[in-house]
Amino acid sequence: MVTKRRENGFNLAFLDVMACGLGAVLLILLIVNFNDDTLIPSDEIETLAQELAAAQNQSQSLANSLSNQAQEVSQQQANASEQARRIGQLSIQQKALQQAIADKKAVIAKLEDAVAAIAPQTADDAIALPVINEETYLLGLIVEGQRIGILIDTSASMTDEGLIDIIKRKLAPDAVKKAGPKWQRTLNIVKWMLARLPDSARVAVVSFNDKAQVLGSQAVISAKVSTNIQALVADVNALVPQNGTNLQEGLAQLQSVMPDMTDLYIITDGLPSLINASSGFSTSRGCNPLPGQQATISGACRVAVMQRTLNINKLAGARTNVILLPLEGDPQASALYWQWASVTGGTFISPAGTWP
Repeated sequence: MVTKRRENGFNLAFLDVMACGLGAVLLILLIVNFNDDTLIPSDEIETLAQELAAAQNQSQSLANSLSNQAQEVSQQQANASEQARRIGQLSIQQKALQQAIADKKAVIAKLEDAVAAIAPQTADDAIALPVINEETYLLGLIVEGQRIGILIDTSASMTDEGLIDIIKRKLAPDAVKKAGPKWQRTLNIVKWMLARLPDSARVAVVSFNDKAQVLGSQAVISAKVSTNIQALVADVNALVPQNGTNLQEGLAQLQSVMPDMTDLYIITDGLPSLINASSGFSTSRGCNPLPGQQATISGACRVAVMQRTLNINKLAGARTNVILLPLEGDPQASALYWQWASVTGGTFISPAGTWP
């Protein structure tokens, strides 16, 4: 009897299940493979790469800046150290200079004390001068002699430097004439000379323009008597520069009061423009320098007047010293006065405008 096999329903279901599971596994694999092959979008990667590069550049820039600042700080510290060292050196030098200055001041103070101890109790000068500086002492001019005569030109040209200014002051009041710059220089020169007279000397002072007058309380005074000098200064201050220039008259007046004169000092600005009628001067139509005869005079005529004046007034043995304050338009004066001073062994000077 044939036994009939029973069909097993479980086996069929199991195959189905296995098939389904296999399908599921394949599906999973397919899904995994799909996700594994899928990439991040390229634009996002590019953006991230740029941000990363920018961050790296900024980091490098900050690192460089920090390095530079560190170098600057180091350099500033080095500079500060050098400056501190230099300041220390300068401080040492300053202290040394201050000490040297203090030492020199101490030496000067000792010298001043020594000078003060030996200095005279009264001033050397017989009168006080308004200006005291190096220019009051002029090389080449020494006031010396036993019997000194001083001639002061007080003509109108002694007021100023230029001819136009002289003419203006000639027509002005006396106060304006006396305030003229050349006249103020003349006053200072006279006082400079009076202040340096030798104590043993006797002196006579005469002013001259178209006429001459003796100044002072006496015709001849002793230089060591201060009251006599003060009287001379007062008379000099009262003079008014005006009129013409008669050197012959001045010399004659001075010789009459001091015939034994040893040294003559003349303060003038040019050649004479007048001469006395008694001089025997040969006048002409173009040259008539007699008082009241001619308003103007040429250079050649002034030279002739000067030569005739010197021929008449011969000062035997007297050294002639001339202080010339040059007059505009009188170029021959320097040569003639220099010749006169040279022949007699005296001094001729034409000082700068800043003296005395």
